[in-house]
Amino acid sequence: MDRTTATVAIVSGVVGQVCALLGLWLRLRWRVWHEQAQRQYLASTVETLASGGRLKVDEQKADGHRLRMEISRGPARTPEGEE
Repeated sequence: MDRTTATVAIVSGVVGQVCALLGLWLRLRWRVWHEQAQRQYLASTVETLASGGRLKVDEQKADGHRLRMEISRGPARTPEGEE
């Protein structure tokens, strides 16, 4: 193996490892961003309901799944027979 072939092999190995590490880092950043968005959505939902508000959700995913729900906060009910 001459010097040029060895250099190319080493550089190729290093570049491959750097690309793999960069891919993992980008995936981690996307996941952190996604989890922060979910946390913010959940916090705003809970805040809306805690203030006595009403919440309607109608979400449609790209794969065709749909979620519809309506949540409202009302006075607490006691089971029948208890007072």
